[in-house]
Amino acid sequence: MSVYRVLSLGSAIIIISGCQSWQLGRLPPTAAVPDKITPGMVEVRYYDGISGTSLSNLGSSAQFPDNPNVTEELTELSIPSGRGDNYGSFVRGFILPPATGDYRFFMAADDNAEFALSTNDRPEDIRTIASIPGWTRVNEYGKYSSQASGIIPLDADKLYYFELRHKEGGGGDHFSVAWEGPGFAQSVIGSAYIASWAQTAETPSQSSGESYNLGYRVGFVDGQNGLAFNPQFPPLDQDKDGLYDNWEILNGLDPQDPNDGTSDPDGDFLVSADEFLIGTRENNPDTDEDGIPDGAEYAYDLDPLNNTDASEDMDGDGYSNLEEHFAGTSVNDANDTPAPAEPTAVSGFTAQYFEGSDFQRLVAVEVQDSVDFDWSRGQPRPDMPDDRFSVRWNGTFTAPNTSGTNQYRFTVRTNDGVRLYADGKLVIDDWTERPTTQYSYEHSLKAGEKLNLTIEYFEGTGSAVAEYSATNLTTGQALSTAETVSTLDNSGFSTQDTDGDQIPDTWELQHGLSPWISDANSVNNSEGLTNIQAYQSALDPFSLETAETPDSGSSSGGTDTGGSTPPPEVPEDPAINSLTLSWTAPLTRIDGSSIALSEIDSYTINYGQSTSNLDQTQQVSGDQTSYTFENLSLGTWYFTIQVTDTAGLSSPPSDVVSGDVK
Repeated sequence: MSVYRVLSLGSAIIIISGCQSWQLGRLPPTAAVPDKITPGMVEVRYYDGISGTSLSNLGSSAQFPDNPNVTEELTELSIPSGRGDNYGSFVRGFILPPATGDYRFFMAADDNAEFALSTNDRPEDIRTIASIPGWTRVNEYGKYSSQASGIIPLDADKLYYFELRHKEGGGGDHFSVAWEGPGFAQSVIGSAYIASWAQTAETPSQSSGESYNLGYRVGFVDGQNGLAFNPQFPPLDQDKDGLYDNWEILNGLDPQDPNDGTSDPDGDFLVSADEFLIGTRENNPDTDEDGIPDGAEYAYDLDPLNNTDASEDMDGDGYSNLEEHFAGTSVNDANDTPAPAEPTAVSGFTAQYFEGSDFQRLVAVEVQDSVDFDWSRGQPRPDMPDDRFSVRWNGTFTAPNTSGTNQYRFTVRTNDGVRLYADGKLVIDDWTERPTTQYSYEHSLKAGEKLNLTIEYFEGTGSAVAEYSATNLTTGQALSTAETVSTLDNSGFSTQDTDGDQIPDTWELQHGLSPWISDANSVNNSEGLTNIQAYQSALDPFSLETAETPDSGSSSGGTDTGGSTPPPEVPEDPAINSLTLSWTAPLTRIDGSSIALSEIDSYTINYGQSTSNLDQTQQVSGDQTSYTFENLSLGTWYFTIQVTDTAGLSSPPSDVVSGDVK
C-alpha cells in the first residue's frame, strides 16, 4: 500500500512516499456476489459427458447453459491443455478496450470453437467474429482464415459483451482468444480487459457500464497506488456514501463520514462524489496541472485529466482554452473572445535576478529606471548572495530623434560576464570572469523606431559591476535610460507575444524568461519540462511550483512593482521546532485481504539519529494518523512505523523516512 509520510519542520514541509505492506494474519476471502460484475475475471462453465466435436452437440445438451458440471474462474481468455475428453465450455462476460481505435481478434482451439462479440454491452446485439472449424495447436492463430476477425472499431472504457463456445471430442484440448489494437501487438486478452457477466446488466435499472465503471475505477485506484487487488464487490464503503474507502483515505477524506461525498475540500467546484466518478483528485484542484481547475474543465467539456487541452482552441477564435479561462470568456463560443489587452509600458528595464552564475533559480523581478550598479563585493539585493549570481534586463529602446535616421551607440560595462541582444540577435558576448571591461554596439534607427534590448550579466567572485548607457552619435548627446527605454508592466496580463513562441511577453517577464527570444522549448528545471509546457501548466519554469509572480521588492535604482510576502523564517530556538510524522491507515494486509480501521489497535514509531540505531519508541493509538515530536535535538532524525491489530498481530517496520531539525 502507499503510505504518505509528511515530515514538517516549522513552515517547511517534506513529503516522502513509499510502499508498505502490513503483515497481519490472513483473513478468509470475501464471498463472491454472483449478481455483480467483477473486474479482472470471467467464469468458464464446463459440461462433461457430451461426445463429439461439433458445437451443436453442446448447444443441444439439456445441461446447456444453466447446469454445468464445473464452474471455474479465468483471469485471461484461455485454458491449458489436459482437462479431458468429451466436454463443452462456455464463457461470457465483458471486454473493456484500453484505447479507442481499431482491433482484430484471433482464436485458437481444439476442437471446434467460436467467439462472438456484441457492438455494445447487450447480449442481443452479439455476432460471431471468429471460429475454429477443426482444431489448432495452442496459440496457433493462422491455420484457418475464419480464426481472425475483420477490423472492429471499439471505444475506450466501454463494455462489450462476448460469448465463447468450445467443444472438445478426444485428444488435445484448449482454447484461447487474442487481440491486437492501438499500440500493442497480438496477445491473449488478459485480466485488465475482462469482467464477469452479471444478471443485473440485463435489467434497465442497472447499467452494466456503470457497474463495470465502478469496478474499473476501484482497480485503477488500487493499481496506481500500489495496493493489493481486492476482488470484493461492491467495493469497501463503510459510510455508504458511494466513495471507495481507499480513495477517500488517499484523498484526505474520512471513510466513516457519510457527508463528505457532497463536500469540496479543494475548492475546484466539483464535490467529492463527482471527482471519484470522473477520476480527478479531491486534494488537488487542478489534477492535470494545466492551469484550469477541474470543475472549470468539466463545465467547459474539457478533460481534467489531460493537460494538453489547455493549449488547444476549442472554438477556433484564436485564443487558447487557458487564455479564455484567465480572461473569463467562453471556450466554446467563437464570438466571446478576450478583450485585446494593450500592454502598459513603464520607464526602464525589467530586471530578473537569479541565484547561480547561469540563471539557475529566479529570485526576484523588478522594474529599474537605469542599469548603473557597482555592488563592489556586496549583495545586489538582501535576498541574493554576494557571488555567483546573474541578472537579465529586458527593455525597449525608442529612438528619440524626430526625423531622419540617427546612429546610436549602446555601451555595457561589467565585471564579470555580459551579453547584449538587439531584437533577439546576440551582438556582444563575453561570458567570462574578468576585470571591469567596456563593450559597445552601434545601430542606426529612424525617428521613433524601436529596438528590443536584452542585457545578460553574471557575477563570479570579487567585485560586481553592471552598467548600461546609450549615446546618439549623430548629435553627440548622452541619453537618459528612463526617457528612452521602456518595459511592459509585468504586474498585469497581456496577450502580446513579441517572439512568437506562444508565451505572452508579460508572463515571460514575470517568470525569468526573455520576451524577445523564442525560448518556448528551452528547459530550466531538472524534470525536463519545457518553458511552454510550464506556461500551459501554470508552473514556474524553474522551480515547477505553482506559477506566481516572484518577489518584486525594490532595490537601489529600482521601482517596486509590488510583491508577495517574504517566506517565513525558521525559528532560531530549536526548542520550538517540531517534527510531525503523518501516515495513512493500512487498507490491506500483506496477503491482499482487507483490514478495517476498527481492527487497528495501535501504531509503534521507532526513531533515532541513526538508521542503524532507532532506539527510541513512541506508541500512538489506532485512531490517530500523525504524531508531533517536540524538543528534538539538532540534526537528522530517522523514523519507521509498525501497525498492530486488535488480535495482537504486528506488521514489519515501514521504510525509513527522515527529517532535519536545524
